[in-house]
Amino acid sequence: KVIEDAEVAEQQLEMSEQKSQEVYADFVQSTTATIEADRDAIAEKSEQVAAAQAEKSETEEAQLSNTVELEELNSLLKAHHVDCDWLLQYFDIRQKARKEEMDSITDAKAVLSGAGYGK
Repeated sequence: KVIEDAEVAEQQLEMSEQKSQEVYADFVQSTTATIEADRDAIAEKSEQVAAAQAEKSETEEAQLSNTVELEELNSLLKAHHVDCDWLLQYFDIRQKARKEEMDSITDAKAVLSGAGYGK
């Protein structure tokens, strides 16, 4: 009976060992698959990060370019504003001077045509 019990116990141990090896093999296979999937995900995320950084770099360059262009346009706008202010400030004076000049030309034409002023 002891031998039978020992043989039964040995068979149970062998079955238990085999079951444990199967469970361990499944665990290793599952873990390996998970590790590979994680590596693939890391590689994909790394590519996405690199692409995003490249796009960010391009955007920053474009923004710097736009900033320079905007500063140039602001300078141009200020220059036009100063010119416009000057024109508005001296418009009446310039208009009066131009009218006087036109009147003088008209008088000069009249004198040259033979009109006598003050006779």
